[in-house]
Amino acid sequence: MMTLSTPNDQVRHSGSPDSWVLWVDGSGGFLIVDQSQVTIGGPASEREATIGVQADLHRREAALSRHRGEYRIEPLDGRVSIAEQMITETVSLRAGEPFTLGSHVRFWFHQPHPLSASAKLSVEPRTRLRPHVDAVLWLDDTLVLGPSDDCHVQVPHAEGPLVLMRRGARWQVKPTVGKVAWRALTPGRRLDGLGISMTLEPR
Repeated sequence: MMTLSTPNDQVRHSGSPDSWVLWVDGSGGFLIVDQSQVTIGGPASEREATIGVQADLHRREAALSRHRGEYRIEPLDGRVSIAEQMITETVSLRAGEPFTLGSHVRFWFHQPHPLSASAKLSVEPRTRLRPHVDAVLWLDDTLVLGPSDDCHVQVPHAEGPLVLMRRGARWQVKPTVGKVAWRALTPGRRLDGLGISMTLEPR
C-alpha cells in the first residue's frame, strides 16, 4: 500500500507512550493506539486490555494484530464472530467488515484513506468505550483528518485534509497539499489549523 509522505519513515517509537486520546472540536474523541497487537476486553480489564468496552465481555475477549499491512483478529478468552460465524483461529480483517465480540458488541474495521495503512475501529452508538471516546484509531504511518469520508476523522467544517503523524516522541501535522511546513502537535496544547482544532493527551 502506498503511504502519505512523512519526514522520516524509519524513526522508531521507543521510549514514549503507545496510546493517546485525540480531541477534535466538532468530531469528538478518539483513542489512538500505536502497537502491532492490541487486545479488547470488558469492564474488569482496564489494566489488561488495550481497548476497554463497557459491556459483558471477558477481560481479554480478543486480540487484533498487524503484520506487513495485514490486520488480523483472534479470540482469546471470549467469542468472536464474523458474518454471524464464530471463529476459532486467527482471521484476516477486511475493510468495512463488522465483527462481533461476545453476543452483541459489534465493531467495524475501516481503512478509509487509500494512501494510509492506518485503521479505524468504530462501534454502535449504544456501545461505550473506555476511555469514553467515539472510535479507535490504529496508527500505522499517518492519520488523515478532514471533511471527506475517506478521512480517519471526519471534520465537516474543515477547510481541507490534514495529515497527522508521529515521529519518535513527537507528533506533527500539516495539510495534505501545498508546500506547508510540519507543525508540532504538543500533547496537552490546543492546535488550530485549516478549520480544525485539536488537543492530544497521553493516555
